Amino acid sequence: MNPKNATPQTNSAELMDFAILEIEESLQTLQKVYSRTIHNLSNLRLTVQAAAETDELTHLLRRGSFLCRLERMLNDAHGRGEDVQIMMIDLDHFKAINDRFGHQAGDEVLERVGTLLTQYLRPGDLAGRYGGEELIVAVECSEWDALEVAERLRAAVSEAVFAMAQGHQVTMSVGVASAKTFGFDASRLIAAADRSLYAAKDAGRNRVTCARPTEDAA
Repeated sequence: MNPKNATPQTNSAELMDFAILEIEESLQTLQKVYSRTIHNLSNLRLTVQAAAETDELTHLLRRGSFLCRLERMLNDAHGRGEDVQIMMIDLDHFKAINDRFGHQAGDEVLERVGTLLTQYLRPGDLAGRYGGEELIVAVECSEWDALEVAERLRAAVSEAVFAMAQGHQVTMSVGVASAKTFGFDASRLIAAADRSLYAAKDAGRNRVTCARPTEDAA
């Protein structure tokens, strides 16, 4: 446009177009910042939630978080006609490890065993620290498959080398109980697995046993 032919109305229109363009660009920038902020807040919320649910030593679920998720797993599996297996795990003679090598060695053992559990389990399986050196696992599978997984875990722990325990062999006992055998009630199922765990310890430790209805009745 020839400046000589420009009019005040023309200049005002150009300025208005320029102002609108700047506003649009600013809004786009704000939208990007807003989206990034929402994304970061969402990630922070997940991080905080995970930290609250996870045991800081074993990196497994805390007992309360495990039990909440177990209830959902049992309800879902029952509705679909699938089975759920509970594994109660106890590290054999764990107090002796603490007494002989110190609590740092005991912590190393717990942390390493927690790592082994996560390596052998599938996405969707649950693993938690039930208390002290007692761990708990829930898997949606057949009893036979659960026993196979438990045996692999037991073997992996017995073959692991723990530096601070100075080569001392660490073993664990495992009790397995099936929801289709003992019911889809979490408390009853855990109690059956716990009885099976003590049967494994009474039989000499470093072994896997499976709960039977006769044990539950007793």
